[in-house]
Amino acid sequence: MRNFSIQSLENQVVITVELSFINIEWLNRLFERLRIEELIQKADFSDEITGIGTEIKQSWWQRNREQYLKGIINADCD
Repeated sequence: MRNFSIQSLENQVVITVELSFINIEWLNRLFERLRIEELIQKADFSDEITGIGTEIKQSWWQRNREQYLKGIINADCD
């Protein structure tokens, strides 16, 4: 069996995921992120605001990258 499947049914998309494939907490965070993205699109922010958001995310990532990748980078090198 595949770990997940996607079906389109009339006005819905149905995603079926094998429980052993995914962490429910992660899935909840993903759907919360999708909800926020939907709200952002509805807000119709100007390009200037979107640019500022991108700069903030890039700056944050540059400051925090090593902390988040610490275990991953070391595991790949072993």
